[in-house]
Amino acid sequence: MNMFKKIVSCFCLFLIVIQLAYCQKGLSSSVYVEKQLLCALDKGPCDGLGRQIRSALPEIIGKNCQTCDNKQLANAKRIARFVQTKYPDVWNALVAKYAQPKN
Repeated sequence: MNMFKKIVSCFCLFLIVIQLAYCQKGLSSSVYVEKQLLCALDKGPCDGLGRQIRSALPEIIGKNCQTCDNKQLANAKRIARFVQTKYPDVWNALVAKYAQPKN
């Protein structure tokens, strides 16, 4: 498996973590999600998953997931909708950080 596919797989794992956090409605789970988001913004410490998510965001946000297959693109869109809904300020900050400048 090439490196990009591993990164996108980890991003999909992040989606699962987010879904579990809201299914369980546990404080520790939502704290974990927020920790990953802070890592992605370089505003908090990163664990292994956080580093992989952070490295995937330039492709996912900056390049609109151009090299993603259909399943990866669907997962990326689902994560984006979740973050836009639950953490709109974080979403705006992620886009500002990872979107490629328009020429």
